[in-house]
Amino acid sequence: MTPYSFDVVVIGGGNAGLSAAARCRKKGLDSVAVIEPQSVHTYRPLLSYVGGGQARLPSAQRSQAQVTPRGVTWLQDTVVRVDPESRTVVCASGMTVTYRDLIVGPGLVPDHEALPGIDDAMATASVASNYLDEATRTWYLTRTVRDGGHAVFTVPRPPVSCTGTTVKPLFLAAAHWASTGRSVRTTLVVDREGIVGVPDLDARLESALRDLGTTVVRRTAVTALHPDRNAIEVTGPAGVDTLEYDMLHLVPPYRGRAWVTESGLAGDVPHGLVDVDPRTLQHHRHPNVWAAGDGAAIDTDPSGGGLRKQVSTLVDNLLAARRGGQLGEYDGYTVAPIPLDSHRLIAAEFDRTGAVTSSLPSFLDPLKPRRLAWAGDRYGLPFSYWHLLLKGHL
Repeated sequence: MTPYSFDVVVIGGGNAGLSAAARCRKKGLDSVAVIEPQSVHTYRPLLSYVGGGQARLPSAQRSQAQVTPRGVTWLQDTVVRVDPESRTVVCASGMTVTYRDLIVGPGLVPDHEALPGIDDAMATASVASNYLDEATRTWYLTRTVRDGGHAVFTVPRPPVSCTGTTVKPLFLAAAHWASTGRSVRTTLVVDREGIVGVPDLDARLESALRDLGTTVVRRTAVTALHPDRNAIEVTGPAGVDTLEYDMLHLVPPYRGRAWVTESGLAGDVPHGLVDVDPRTLQHHRHPNVWAAGDGAAIDTDPSGGGLRKQVSTLVDNLLAARRGGQLGEYDGYTVAPIPLDSHRLIAAEFDRTGAVTSSLPSFLDPLKPRRLAWAGDRYGLPFSYWHLLLKGHL
């Protein structure tokens, strides 16, 4: 098969990859390719609203061809290996692609070793996940779970794409049950000390969860799935326990893609994330490799809202490195948009230290749930994503 060669090769056609490719083109790089196997592109933050009955799945999807930036070559294939020494990407079809600079944005995959049986559980009627492309089932189960039933929601250990969205399903489901007069007992299993890891934000969330009567089980991992009897096994400070459910919203543990580790791009970083300097987004050992998004070791909670600054820093640094200039720094900005009811949302912005860094005027409470923040997350950000971000205008 004839090899391809490009100035910049981007692995992954999601938010990180496409926005990076678009910015490369905007900055004057003419030879840019994106390697992505999927033919349908999904704006994943909208899936929370699909699961909460506030959006329909087609509104979150476009064809990959439609969203690939103008002037960028889309190679529909699956990466199986990267050789950073020869600057070559090898794909499942046998196609090889060489590059001057490589941008890695492959996202995360479920960690089946940490939690076996994820696919079997997802094949059953009582388990759903906005994270595993079953947001429409989340909404179905929310509508049909029995009055007096038990709904379990999970938050895994890092890494995960935007920890804030892992608790969106609980709050949106609870809002629906309240509006329909149903009583559903809720449990949140959290495999970490805090929910998001930002003390002031966690305090607000914990207060809201107490108001809902939600049982929060902390520092506890889901270690086994028993979908045949609608139960999960959890392991935490109190030992091993079993939770039965009528509805389970499962966010499994995640890890980087296997080829990242096998290609030596993960180094000693846990869970197979790409080993980049979290400030410059340049690989620690291979200066022509860059990474952003969920699959990169960026030392902050990854989110779609944080990608704009990541991608801007990454592409500017790629060009600066070519000139021999000084590299800029990404400060770890991220955002956790969390609705506490059907139409009020906390748009929590913070950096990698956990300090709140709000874009609101200083006299406003940055962690107060607001209707305007909900409208921005539900309608404003999707519009900006489709029409501005993916076209390199942000």
